[in-house]
Amino acid sequence: APHLVVWFAPDLRRGYAWWFPLPGPRANVGFGIHRSSGVKVGDMGRIWADLLERPGVQAVLCPDARPEDRHKAWPIPARVDGLPRTAHRVFFVGDAVAATDPMTGEGIAQALVSGRSAADAIGEAGATNPAAAAAVYERAVDHHLTTDHRFARFLAKLLEHPVGARGALRAADTNDWTRRNFARWMFEDYPRALVLTPSRWRRGMFTGPGAFRDDGAGVTAIERTDSPV
Repeated sequence: APHLVVWFAPDLRRGYAWWFPLPGPRANVGFGIHRSSGVKVGDMGRIWADLLERPGVQAVLCPDARPEDRHKAWPIPARVDGLPRTAHRVFFVGDAVAATDPMTGEGIAQALVSGRSAADAIGEAGATNPAAAAAVYERAVDHHLTTDHRFARFLAKLLEHPVGARGALRAADTNDWTRRNFARWMFEDYPRALVLTPSRWRRGMFTGPGAFRDDGAGVTAIERTDSPV
């Protein structure tokens, strides 16, 4: 498949599996799952082997697809609202401040925002006034990241339950607009809690081109099943 594919399945609840293309005849395939699901680290190898055999994944994989290396897993910290952000002249950004999304585990956008906010804070307050710069940075993290983080954590809890997960996907599959913007929202083409923070609203926030592929035939597909993938 030349585009991003995402699968939601009961045994990956509060998580998902993905496929996205890489340069050449290569792709990144994997899954993420929240620790609160009760799945043990030792079980992830079994889930991985089973995942590759599921019909929905087999339909996307090439018949002769082969892994380049052994599969790997690692924990992703997501608690930007609970860690120190500064230590005198040191500002923590990205993973160092656990600025990742608790629903998807993504963190590239958050890392960029936190790094830029730290630089802007120093520029605004001056390098000779670390206390003032720290205060500016703290406010920026709250403005740009904390509300999104808490909103995503709340939504992730809803998705733990079958009724919540099915309801969310049915709503997202209502029409082309909801499908397109669900994909954009899910993978953070705009801030997670944008609709709840009017201070970040801007004209065209839901209608811009976005960081997705548009070939004229649609931009996303949602696969919804009652059985695993």
